Amino acid sequence: MPLAALFVVLAIVFVVVGVLYAFGVLQIAVSDPGSPHHYTHAILFAVLAVASLIAANFTRPKTV
Repeated sequence: MPLAALFVVLAIVFVVVGVLYAFGVLQIAVSDPGSPHHYTHAILFAVLAVASLIAANFTRPKTV
């Protein structure tokens, strides 16, 4: 599997985890577990997903 595909898969995982944090399903490493939503974690995982897609773009095979 090419490295670019692995970055895309990683981006999908980051999106899923971010959505789970936004809906309050995940409570891992949060300062206020009583809070129903953790939007800061969701934003962080959205940024990580975008960064993974950018990395996938740089590592994909180029055609001339």
